[in-house]
Amino acid sequence: MIIRTLCRRRDFVLPLATAPAKRISPSSRRPIHHVPDLQNQRELVQNGIPGLFSPKGFKIAYTEYMEHIIDQLNETTAGTGLENKETKSLVIEWARNPVMAYGFNVASMAFNNHFFFRGINTDPNIRSQPSTKLTTAINHYFSSMSTLRESFLTTAESMFGPGFVWLVQTKEGHHQPLRILPTYIAGSPLSGAHYRRQPEDMNTQNAQSLNNAGKFGQYSLAAKNAPKEKKPLGGVDVVPLLCVNTWEHVWLHDYGVTGKRKYLEAWWEKINWDTVPASLDGFQSSGMSTSGQQTFYY
Repeated sequence: MIIRTLCRRRDFVLPLATAPAKRISPSSRRPIHHVPDLQNQRELVQNGIPGLFSPKGFKIAYTEYMEHIIDQLNETTAGTGLENKETKSLVIEWARNPVMAYGFNVASMAFNNHFFFRGINTDPNIRSQPSTKLTTAINHYFSSMSTLRESFLTTAESMFGPGFVWLVQTKEGHHQPLRILPTYIAGSPLSGAHYRRQPEDMNTQNAQSLNNAGKFGQYSLAAKNAPKEKKPLGGVDVVPLLCVNTWEHVWLHDYGVTGKRKYLEAWWEKINWDTVPASLDGFQSSGMSTSGQQTFYY
């Protein structure tokens, strides 16, 4: 069911939302979105990420998977007014439209997977350490770095199914605490995408008790026609700081069926903490260059 939902083609869902776009032959399509290069990209292709991914493991988890997702993103936006939109904007826009579940999935996975890899220290000669400011914040909200590590890795290990686990900064009044946030499948931590927020772990809930599709539920005609807010009701202002990818294809090749915890522990040792302070206390959008091509915004 998960695979069928994620892989639903745009040709099936797009006509329900908009008028059919002019068909464009695959050979004439102009790719707008491109796979972003990582730091030390050539070395990564040749050597993998020592201590975390073998060359083959890296090829599966980043090169091949991102090429697949970006190809699908280009196909989904081809011939529409969405070709030139940043990935973050696509995630937020499609989160408001249940018909565009496929587009949301591919855009969100492109965003999430790149965010995961850009947060990895790819230089084997450097051991990254969190800044004094970040360490102070971690000690304040988690009591210690070791407590954060254990809580974070246990949360990721316990996820029954694929997704991401994030360290985020939230905005609660005058405070901006750090929190651990799991997202399932292609779920997004972005504030504007919380229309698709899954408030409950459906593996632990009685589906009958959560049925809210009646006259006054969130899927009612009144709810559908209600004006869209910039931020969903109940949404939380969130800045993602780092994340780990728990999709099986990321770690199965190098760590085996029972190696998820070993993979998570190896990832923790490879976090590039230098990418975190740029977002800490920010609540602003910033971009990363992708060789002059489409930029991923956070």
